[in-house]
Amino acid sequence: MRVPPVRIPLGLLLGDIAVVVGFVLVGMNTHSTLEAPTGLARFAVLAGPLLLTWLVTATALGAWAGGPGGPWRLALGRPLAAWLIAAPLALLARAWLLHSAVLVVAFTQVTLGLGGGLLLLWRLIYRLAAQRLAAARRA
Repeated sequence: MRVPPVRIPLGLLLGDIAVVVGFVLVGMNTHSTLEAPTGLARFAVLAGPLLLTWLVTATALGAWAGGPGGPWRLALGRPLAAWLIAAPLALLARAWLLHSAVLVVAFTQVTLGLGGGLLLLWRLIYRLAAQRLAAARRA
């Protein structure tokens, strides 16, 4: 059986990547690990698993669906579900890469809540802008 290719809007993809990268950079800056001698390597360990698990999970759950005319549950619900799966997987990968046996509860909560909230805010802005653009094209 052939699986149809997934069409990912480039603007949405780049925005998602920017949100995740920005979230990691702000966190690193907050914890003063951005300027450390190992800042770039640490960034890769933190952002890499989060980006990878997000892209795979978002694709698997259809989080790229829900264009300007589609239902809101697709536009926001699927990305939320994907984030709630991807973020814990990324935190487990991060702990493994850092040789840590502990997942800090506060860090997990911030990643799920703030990271997910920022991603949903971006998705909302993207959806509203896409609707406005589609309406302007029809007019």
